[in-house]
Amino acid sequence: MAAVTRYSGKVVVVTGGGRGIGAGIVRAFVDSGAQVVFCDKDEARGRALEQELVGTVFVPCDVTQEGDLQTLISETLSRFGRLDCVVNNAGYHPPSQWPEETSAQDFRQLLELNLLGTYTLTKLALPHLRKYRGNIINISSLVGTIGQSQAVTYVATKGAVTAMTKALALDESRHGVRVNWKHLDSTVGRAGNVDSRPQCHHPRRDPGPAPGPHGPGSRGGGCSRLPGL
Repeated sequence: MAAVTRYSGKVVVVTGGGRGIGAGIVRAFVDSGAQVVFCDKDEARGRALEQELVGTVFVPCDVTQEGDLQTLISETLSRFGRLDCVVNNAGYHPPSQWPEETSAQDFRQLLELNLLGTYTLTKLALPHLRKYRGNIINISSLVGTIGQSQAVTYVATKGAVTAMTKALALDESRHGVRVNWKHLDSTVGRAGNVDSRPQCHHPRRDPGPAPGPHGPGSRGGGCSRLPGL
């Protein structure tokens, strides 16, 4: 029973929660007793998940638009009056490209989604998270540390997310806000063998890297320890 209700009374915001690993994160927090507000650009899938899962609220949102993120936070506070956790999950892995096949414009758009969306929502959420000594979970990738062939722009965005998480953890420790990252990857060894175990890391306790690229367009595997960290 304790495992089911350990997030009872807590309010969680999840970006990119309408499908894939994001939907799995939403389900994990609901199973732990949380009230979950999630957003996605895919309104049809978001509404369907909202209908399926009692205790969830869907808000259509493009995380590259600050106004949409302001609405996400205000809707959460209007409905529940508090915010305890933010999961920055929304992101995209482009198809494989050699560096000369990429463009500055595409790189800027990827930065807006994978990095600046995380930064903006975090900035907007922090005043409310500090009130309840809440936590932030940034979904990153180990390729930001070890690299990945034909993915230079994606690797750059995820390396930045991991670095930003470490800096935020230092800044927010004085407010009691925990800031962690999770690498939901399939890991690849030296011989190229794939290990699909999820990797879960905590900046203030376990900064060490482990290898693991995403496949194009994927979010990697799941992590059963997500709620509460």
